[in-house]
Amino acid sequence: MKLLLVLPLLVAVVSGQRFGGFGGFGGLGNNPVAGAFQNAASNIQGAVSNIASTVPKVPLLSNVQNFGDFLAQSGKTYLSAADQALHEGAFATTKNLVEAGNEAFARGAATFKQAVNAFADLTHAEFLKQLTGLKRSPEAKARAAASLKEVSIPPSPVPDSFDWREHGGVTPVKFQGTCGSCWAFATTGAIEGHTFRKTGSLPNLSEQNLVDCGPVEDFGLNGCDGGFQEAAFCFIDEVQKGVSQAGAYPYIDNKDKCKYDGSQSGAHLEGFAAIPPKDEEQMKKVVATLGPIACSVNGLESLKNYAGGIYNDNECNQGEPNHSILVVGYGSENGQDYWIVKNSWDDTWGEAGYFRLPRGLNYCFIADECSYPVV
Repeated sequence: MKLLLVLPLLVAVVSGQRFGGFGGFGGLGNNPVAGAFQNAASNIQGAVSNIASTVPKVPLLSNVQNFGDFLAQSGKTYLSAADQALHEGAFATTKNLVEAGNEAFARGAATFKQAVNAFADLTHAEFLKQLTGLKRSPEAKARAAASLKEVSIPPSPVPDSFDWREHGGVTPVKFQGTCGSCWAFATTGAIEGHTFRKTGSLPNLSEQNLVDCGPVEDFGLNGCDGGFQEAAFCFIDEVQKGVSQAGAYPYIDNKDKCKYDGSQSGAHLEGFAAIPPKDEEQMKKVVATLGPIACSVNGLESLKNYAGGIYNDNECNQGEPNHSILVVGYGSENGQDYWIVKNSWDDTWGEAGYFRLPRGLNYCFIADECSYPVV
């Protein structure tokens, strides 16, 4: 995907979108996987050099005081005065939420900060359509359940904290744009990390391949209209027999015709495994010994506004999961255990594209649907 930490800020309109783009919207010690990390630095450099995307980078906003500031910093424009008024209203609602959230943070009632960012003018419907995308049909769930593998977890003790970023097992943060394709990013991220753990080489894999080629029938993979990471693992393993490298199949923030070329595959699977629901101890063991895991969470408006800390909006424990993410590690801060979560909203959002969730509480349903590839 994008060279997130090197490329300059791009301002462009994403073609084919009504309201979508920016600038128009425009030492592991005795851990058993230690041997995989000897060439991590060179592998990361190789992966980054192959990143490809036509999606403009999300602008980093600072100290936004009003809608005029927001427009100036984001570069957004609208189709009509009515359209602008709609989004100015959404912006005002967001700004009020951010201010209330930061007041709660200041008095210790919240453990995370919020900010007015480049997503601040999204309506609730746009937020769900553009920045989430987890959808699973009964057929997709049944297909995935029938394909589960049994995996033996290494028996050695796991550390109190672990972060795959520190060991070279995570590609740079990517951006799903205005496409409800979070499921594809969670899928590729898990495969990238597990391939690295096994081979010592970190591939950068194509989400666009899954958006274009994943079938709706049986698998419930519907491109920008949503999908399910477990069904995507099945599709890669059972049908496509691989997943393309990102450089050969760049992300375009839209669904197109399938152009998968098996000769450009960057990884292969031997099935996938799932964490027993709500078993966060098993999650911890898998993350520390095998690799990152793709999970489902309930994404709220306050998560859209997240700027740092341990996200503890209790409202996310209501409803059901709607967003696919990647758990890459875990740790503790001031007595609070947390998960380290890679998101697909670019690295100008949150903690350089990541957020942290309370661990041990099944917060935001983080432990309800977690799975990982067998490579």
